[in-house]
Amino acid sequence: MTEQAFDPRRSAGIVSALGIIATILFVVLTALVIEHGTAVSDRTMILSLRSEATPLLTSVLLAVTFVSGKLAIPALILFAAALYHRDGARVAGYYVGACVTAELLNAILKHAIYRVRPHGVSPLLTAAGGFSYPSADAMLAVAIFGLGALLLTWSIRSAALRLAAIGAAALFVIAASIARVYLGAHWPADVLGGVLAGVACSAFWLRALLRSPDFG
Repeated sequence: MTEQAFDPRRSAGIVSALGIIATILFVVLTALVIEHGTAVSDRTMILSLRSEATPLLTSVLLAVTFVSGKLAIPALILFAAALYHRDGARVAGYYVGACVTAELLNAILKHAIYRVRPHGVSPLLTAAGGFSYPSADAMLAVAIFGLGALLLTWSIRSAALRLAAIGAAALFVIAASIARVYLGAHWPADVLGGVLAGVACSAFWLRALLRSPDFG
């Protein structure tokens, strides 16, 4: 039996709810960060994560953070090109809009909150500069890799394959977030805030795409 083509417009309500929930959680977390309410848990989690350090794990997470950071722009271009080839300028444009918005929003939030990075708490094993909250790597991993993978799965008829592809993208986002903490570049709250902000930003653009009059 042939599976029916996936209709993403049916997911508009879920996307809206996810965006609202992520936005609320981000606002709450940001308030806690500003009031230093995560300081103890952040330090505890960093030290706990570093206690599991091994040379192999360090190498793997260095590779992950290289992909999520240094290869983010090439990945954006490849995702956008693939979406343009398959769906045209509209879908590719909304995807690029989400990624650019995430980058700009991250820069604004960093300078508005100006949280310092965890110097002296764990070894800094990767390049990191500027303010800490929210994590740009985590936020852009959601927008560039997560949203890009999600949009590309729309052409997959098999529900199992779509779920596997989305799951792989989610695992990459989680790994990229853990890597930033493990490698000493961010506090745990930074990467959680980055993920929440990335989800909220991506959901906003995805909802706009799904509700655009000439979509589909």
